[in-house]
Amino acid sequence: MEFLNFHHVRYFWTVARKVGAHKAAFELGVSQPSISAQLRLLEDSLGEKLFRRGGRNLVLTEAGQLALTYADEIFS
Repeated sequence: MEFLNFHHVRYFWTVARKVGAHKAAFELGVSQPSISAQLRLLEDSLGEKLFRRGGRNLVLTEAGQLALTYADEIFS
């Protein structure tokens, strides 16, 4: 596994809590494509998909649920 970027983890955590990149982008004050790019880099770094599409929302995969528990600890 490569070095994890704080922004990647923060963006992931916000998307997971907001259940979507659009709401997370608004909260973080960045563009939705920026969020998507950061998530893609994090998934590439981890070698796991963290989200899958569930209609119009993003749904955490099993790996995403595990990553969210660690992100919750980091940001609590």
